[in-house]
Amino acid sequence: MFKKYKQKINYLIKLGRYDNPTGALLLMWPCFWGTLVQFENQLILLKPLILFLTGSFIMRGAGCCINDLFDRNIDKLVKRTKSRPLAQNKLTVSEALIFIFFQLFLGLIIILQFDSKIIVLGFIVIPLVIIYPLVKRFSYFPQFVLGLIFNWGIFIGYFSLNQAFDWRICFLYFAGVFLTISYDTIYGFQDIDDDKKIGVKSFSILIEKKSVLFISLFFLISFIFFISFFFSFYENSLFNVVCCFFILSFFFLQNFQTHTSNRTKHGEYRFYLCSIFFLILHLLNLNEEKP
Repeated sequence: MFKKYKQKINYLIKLGRYDNPTGALLLMWPCFWGTLVQFENQLILLKPLILFLTGSFIMRGAGCCINDLFDRNIDKLVKRTKSRPLAQNKLTVSEALIFIFFQLFLGLIIILQFDSKIIVLGFIVIPLVIIYPLVKRFSYFPQFVLGLIFNWGIFIGYFSLNQAFDWRICFLYFAGVFLTISYDTIYGFQDIDDDKKIGVKSFSILIEKKSVLFISLFFLISFIFFISFFFSFYENSLFNVVCCFFILSFFFLQNFQTHTSNRTKHGEYRFYLCSIFFLILHLLNLNEEKP
């Protein structure tokens, strides 16, 4: 009996990707970015950052479960996903639904720790999370929806410590959106053959023959938004130059991986490095006077 429950727990962990924190970290960093944009007291950072860290893992887990629930029949036909618990019938639909609602309940507890503005922002993005697994059935732009979802945390993080809206934060949001579209398009190339066979759409398929051109363009757009954000918020020219140089270098390295066998993993890890480096520079720049 104990062994049976242990197996079920292991399958639930795999269903929510808790054994692979990649996506949770990608969801977490935009929240951190938004939180660190502008604040007066470093001591007030601890609570929101811990909540965002925890919430990112939980909500990413819920999102993965929703995605796998919708895709359980499709996943059986794709080499990369055919070993997922629902695709292998290791979990029932009822068990998956119970786990989803449990995670959403935990997410609700976390978001209720913030004020009403953050609660509203949190609920606004839920329809996109639900729609995302369905987009690839009728549109070539699921990566665009993912970009909107993954970077919504920038607004949530920003408003956790700031009451007034600053339009300049949109630069950071759209920089993140286009960056997400770029690396997730690269990630999508690993499933491109299976997706074509079963009729699933993706931006990777749409731009397959001109992938370098489009991915480079989207990286460039993201870079322009990052530049706009840096120079609108910070006066320290050295800070801006170092950040922009690092991100530009990252873009070229990422794009270089587009047509290599390692393109699906390295891009995400470079995004981690980019995020961590940006965070460190941000922390070094905290006491700088804002314009």
